[in-house]
Amino acid sequence: MQSLPIYLYPNVTTVILDLDPTVSGVNNVMYQRDLKFQKGVKNKVRIQIKNSDQKSLPISSTSTYIFSMFDVTNNRMFIQKPLVILDDSVTLAVTTDQTVIGNTLPMTNSTGAKIGQTVTGFGIAANSIVIGISTTTVTLNNITTQPVTSATTLTFGTAGLRGVAELTLSESDTINLLASDYSFTIKYLDTTAGGYLPTYANTYYGMAGTVTLADDVYPTLSPSTEVTSFLKTWNQQNTLYYYPSGNLYANPEYHSNGSALHTMAFYMTNYKGTVTVQGTLANQPDSTNWYYTIATLTYNGFTGIDYLNFNGIYSYVRIYHTPATAPGDSTNDRPSFFGSFDRLLYRS
Repeated sequence: MQSLPIYLYPNVTTVILDLDPTVSGVNNVMYQRDLKFQKGVKNKVRIQIKNSDQKSLPISSTSTYIFSMFDVTNNRMFIQKPLVILDDSVTLAVTTDQTVIGNTLPMTNSTGAKIGQTVTGFGIAANSIVIGISTTTVTLNNITTQPVTSATTLTFGTAGLRGVAELTLSESDTINLLASDYSFTIKYLDTTAGGYLPTYANTYYGMAGTVTLADDVYPTLSPSTEVTSFLKTWNQQNTLYYYPSGNLYANPEYHSNGSALHTMAFYMTNYKGTVTVQGTLANQPDSTNWYYTIATLTYNGFTGIDYLNFNGIYSYVRIYHTPATAPGDSTNDRPSFFGSFDRLLYRS
């Protein structure tokens, strides 16, 4: 038995937010990975926001970050969406001095702190995690390295979500876009001075990253077979004109059982007459035999689009329509009476 592994993992990219004047390009990134989206499905991307020293930068849940995707060549914007902040970091203050080292901290309030979060700050041991919470007390798994004084601010947060936001693109966001390369930027709302600040795709102050939009999830549909011209033919047996479509290949190699679906759409304008649908298994059918009738449809002044679904494996299919005979005429050769059969679309 063959075994095929598949992988389910988050799509993550990093942007640089240069807000710290004390850190300047200590750890440069030579290459930034391009983003890759798939057309026609939901895409989720986690944006990791760091400073220029490649340290994850805590971001507030009230911060506003906007993702934009555009075509640089034609200067056209295609997608603009806000990011959802996943970072649950909060800063809380200690209310009273610790007299001795310990793992219990009195807080002004514990709003936003959660069990399992890591804690950093003055006097906090490395790898300290919250193991208990009350209204004004937080308990850690490690004791402090030295007594923590009052008004000391500590940062609580989930390590894996520090500086992380998420972009979600719905199916409809990409379904009508061409599979190609696009540029993207992420901007940050400056709530202090107003306006937006740029984030950077790398540590060399490049603001635009690259998105590759692929179309690999679904097969690409081939166009339907279209017939707009029908050959006027005289039927000597019933002394009527009929209009055959010719042989239409039915793609039998793609159908493995008798339930193969075929669909025809008939476009008509005030049409009066019959439409006969036929199929054959012959590899080289001629115009007079080898076909059998699948369905016969009758219309009396129909305008619009009608359709027919049928099942079966065929090498070829065809239709012919026979217009109705006007009252008093000896044959069916008056288009002003029977209207028009404008077009046939066929899929198999």
